[in-house]
Amino acid sequence: MSTPARTKIHIARTPDELGKNLGLTQADVALMKHKALLSSLAVKAIEDSGLTVNEIVKRSGVARSKVSAVKNGAVVSISCDLLIKILAAAGKRLEFRAA
Repeated sequence: MSTPARTKIHIARTPDELGKNLGLTQADVALMKHKALLSSLAVKAIEDSGLTVNEIVKRSGVARSKVSAVKNGAVVSISCDLLIKILAAAGKRLEFRAA
C-alpha cells in the first residue's frame, strides 16, 4: 500500500502573497486589488444610497441579478465596468489617478 502524497499548504496574508502563490502577474494582482476595492465601495454605495435594487437597475442598465449579487457581496462574476456603473447609479463619482 502506497503512502498518499503530501500537499504543501501555502498561506497568503496579503493580495501580493496570494498572487505570488498563484503565479499571477503584477498586472493580475493589481486588477484583483482594484476589483476588491470597487466591490466594497459598490456594496457600501448601494446601502448608503437608500435606493432599491430595482432603482439601481433602472439607473445603471445592469441586470437585476448582477445588482443583487453585488448588494449581497457575491462579486466573483461581476466585472469592474459593471461595478463602476452600479457606483455611478448609486450617486458616487470615481476619480482615477495613475501613480
